[in-house]
Amino acid sequence: MDVDAFVAASDAYPIPTSPDGAPIRFSYGTAGFRTRGDVLASTVFRCGAVAAVRSAVTGRATGIVVTASHNPERDNGVKLVDCDGGMLPVAWERHAEALANAPGWDAMRAAIATMRTPAEAHLPKHAHPPAHAADPPPPHVFLARDTRPTGPALAAAAKAGAEAIGASVTDLGLMTTPQLHYVVYASHRGWPSAEADYFARLARGFRRMVAGGTNDDDERRSIVVDCANGVGAAKLAALAEAIGQSSSDGCVLSMDLRNVAGESGSLNNSVGADYVQKEKRAPAHGSFETLGPSQRCVSVDGDADRLVYFRKKPDGSNENSVELFDGDKIAALVATRVADLLRRCAPLNAFDHPPLRVGVVQTAYANGASTAYITNVLGVECACANTGVKFLHPEAEKFDVGVYFEANGHGTAVFSDATIERIDAAIERVDAGADGGGRSSIEQCTDAVAALRELKAMTEAINPAVGDALSGILVVEAVLLAKGWGLTEWGNMYADLPSRQVKVTVLDRSVISVTNAERVAVTPAGMQAAIDQAVGRHGAHARAFARPSGTEDIVRVYAEAATEAGAAELAREVCGIVYDFAGGVGDRP
Repeated sequence: MDVDAFVAASDAYPIPTSPDGAPIRFSYGTAGFRTRGDVLASTVFRCGAVAAVRSAVTGRATGIVVTASHNPERDNGVKLVDCDGGMLPVAWERHAEALANAPGWDAMRAAIATMRTPAEAHLPKHAHPPAHAADPPPPHVFLARDTRPTGPALAAAAKAGAEAIGASVTDLGLMTTPQLHYVVYASHRGWPSAEADYFARLARGFRRMVAGGTNDDDERRSIVVDCANGVGAAKLAALAEAIGQSSSDGCVLSMDLRNVAGESGSLNNSVGADYVQKEKRAPAHGSFETLGPSQRCVSVDGDADRLVYFRKKPDGSNENSVELFDGDKIAALVATRVADLLRRCAPLNAFDHPPLRVGVVQTAYANGASTAYITNVLGVECACANTGVKFLHPEAEKFDVGVYFEANGHGTAVFSDATIERIDAAIERVDAGADGGGRSSIEQCTDAVAALRELKAMTEAINPAVGDALSGILVVEAVLLAKGWGLTEWGNMYADLPSRQVKVTVLDRSVISVTNAERVAVTPAGMQAAIDQAVGRHGAHARAFARPSGTEDIVRVYAEAATEAGAAELAREVCGIVYDFAGGVGDRP
């Protein structure tokens, strides 16, 4: 790798300074670097080198996507994708941060040297060995961006950084974040990885999932989609075309795409999944207020990596307030279908020895009613992980089938390679009539065979690499169709407990440390005991926790109780406790 050429080229991308002349410091957050787009050129240039070095170390292609997801249009960011299509290892987040903030040539050389040491390889758990391990290929980086106006220049900077240090770059242009993850994932496995292959896989999986659908009501196959004026609009249109092109029996999902390409500044502006989920209101643009309560709507965010469903409240209490079907509801729906299918597969004895371990992974923010439903009604194991996909996805991989969706709508279902092999082997036995009883016995298990094929189809309809709004829409729609459900039936799975999320400003967030998936405060001493006492005063369904922000001196408080008044009061009490124990700033809550 040509480190000298890279550091020399870095002079064209100096680190920006703040008004006082000090260099701006960049932090790698939950999903990469993210800030105002006009100050990111140096960081993105250096991330090009990080991706290139990571490719050289692993012997596989890596990825970069220039996006700020659900942030305002003025912001931008850069996210690094590991060689298996997943998130960058945590240790490499530190490397990226060190290089992004390196003050000069020597510091840059030192940061790159550290990355290249064998001890820092940190290969993904499920990494496939390179085809030519003895003669590894030159580093290769896939690059994509969303529709932000600062995107083209920043993508050019990323490409310049990767090429300066010696990598080849495949510039894929406009793509959703999950598409870029999938390209790297497919490349890692030696699969076809063009955008057309991505659409074909999702469309094929969806069509096979709905092959046995029980409801022919056109209204149940029609959805109105808020595209947040982002990159997802064009990609959803292409996906709809792929589904239509693969149709032979007229079973086409109709998508009415809105907020597809607004004026300057419209990206995520009072539209998109983040807005709908947090405000519990319909998008402010796109004429959603004119739709009736029977119309199923879905909102994606600016880079189409998350989705939430919604509809106008049936009681008509407020024209813009909505009934929300968030990530918790999506996870419960997907887990319900997986459990249904495995139960129906039982006559085939395909998954008995050993039985498949199915689990749902949640964060502390998951509504308690969803946890109770998954555990007590479905009988499915429920695990809790720290906030962020980089924690949820690895936890889901511990199951044979792991489902995770954060409340914000970011998530997927992960089928292990071994599970997919067992599904494929069972289908081969079915096709050969070799279940031990011959073809006549197989024919007596028609429902079990259909369930087995739908399970296989689900593995194709959902993005295996990362949360993906496009594949999420297909899986939700397929499950609703297969069950003959609309939003009313989906909503009746369980009723959310009232909850509140509040922020408390503190002098120094580092005084709070947490454990047990961020649900228990270890320090300051005595704070957790005080929170426990407050929770105890609000009944059996109450719970609350406080966790520090990863980027700001604020503490996020979550409270849940049996009633709206109880949740509000518990949140107020816990905010006061945090203020007292953790050095609150300003007026006491």
